This record gives sequence, C-alpha cells and structure tokens, in this order.
Amino acid sequence: MKLNFTKKRTFKIGVLFAAAIIASSLGSAYAAVKLEPINAFLNRSVSFVLKGALWQPKDPSGKSLAAISYNGSTYLPVRALSEALKVPIDYDAADQKIYIGGKLGEKTPIFAAPMEIDNIYAILTKDPKETKVKDKQFQQVLKIDQYGDVIFTVDRKYKRLVLDAAVISPGEYDVEYSLYNVGDDAGSTASTVLETHAVSPEDDVKQLIFNVEGLEKIKIHVQSHNLNPYIYARIMDTSYFDNGDPAAGAASSK
Repeated sequence: MKLNFTKKRTFKIGVLFAAAIIASSLGSAYAAVKLEPINAFLNRSVSFVLKGALWQPKDPSGKSLAAISYNGSTYLPVRALSEALKVPIDYDAADQKIYIGGKLGEKTPIFAAPMEIDNIYAILTKDPKETKVKDKQFQQVLKIDQYGDVIFTVDRKYKRLVLDAAVISPGEYDVEYSLYNVGDDAGSTASTVLETHAVSPEDDVKQLIFNVEGLEKIKIHVQSHNLNPYIYARIMDTSYFDNGDPAAGAASSK
C-alpha cells in the first residue's frame, strides 16, 4: 500500500489513504503501544496537484505539512488529504482505529446539514399543530403543500440520505421524492433524476433511502406525478444522512 512517485503509477484514493495512515497527523495515535521507530525523511521537494490545482497539505493550525519519504515510498498526512477530498475521518483512541469515509451508524440530522429551501412552497415549521404527522408528534417538519425543492450541501461526506416522508390529509395523490445531483460538477446532468421514491396517502411515515455517495450538492424535488398542485407532503426531522447501515456492514464482513 504505497504511493510511489518514482514508478509514476496511478493509485486509487482508497489505496492512497491506506498508505497515508502511517503519516497521519492525528496526534494521540502516536501513543499506541505497537509503534516502532523508523528512519524517515521529510520530503519538502514533493508538490501536489489536486484536481488540477496546486495543493499544500496543512495541519489543523494551518501549518504546512511535508510528505514523508521512507524505504523508497512517499507517504501523505491522512487527515489533511481526507479533508481536501472532503472525505470524513474519525479516530477512535480506545480501539486505535482510523475511520476514513465516516463511521457506520453515525447520523447527521437532515435539518442540521447546510440547506436551501423553496420558501414559497416548502416551509420549515415547529408548530405543534403542523408537526403532528400520522398521529406521531415531531419537533420539526418540512411541509410542502404544493410542490418544492430542498437542496443540501453534503460535500461528499455521506453515502446515504435516509428520508422519513409522508402525505397527510387532505392529500389524495401519490407524491414522488426525486434526487438530483446539483453540484458544480453536474453540468448537463443536473436535470437528470438519479432516484425516485413514491409515498401514497395510505402509507404511514415511510422511510426512503437515497444513495448520495460521491455527491457534493443534492436536490430533493417533491411533486405529484400527475402535477397535482396540492400534495400535502411532509419531510420529518427524524430524517438523516449517514455512511451506511452498521448491521449490513457486520453481515458483509462475515
């Protein structure tokens, strides 16, 4: 698991991350009992180009970091690199484990994420009369009585959007929740639907799971398929972003 510039080979990001762990700037990781001394060198002659632009890795205080040369290979600081690529990273000191791509099971509540909404037809509310949906009381909901868009800046931090949605009375029609990629890199594909899930008035609060892995900015468009102007759709505050189902991860590792 090396990043060897002399061979000029192209490595996938996952391999690069794994190699970079040795040079991680995670601080307390150096207290691990299995550390052993090596003879390595800070290689300040190596420069980096990230997505076509010159990039300088830095520590949390803003100090420039250099690559490390060891045994014919070059290693990079994993935290600085993961932040530059907008991939979440976590360190578990108790287990001496580094999580690249986020921990399974950790959730970011949907309304805690950077969000833009259509303020004409989509409205956030905490009114107890409006946050009671399907006989369940929520703290906050996004109500969309006609149609609407909600845009989230996710910065490639998550794999899934788990949306709790419903159609309330007097809604009579199925409502579609559609996912779009509206990041700067979307180009002409920004108008292409990536996924659509439907919720009917007869459903209870329904959980919709969207794949958002690798996306920087997404849009959820909510509207009836037959363009009915009154849909009475709701998105609940129990919705969240995460990096996968820990139960599924445990099953796949067996």
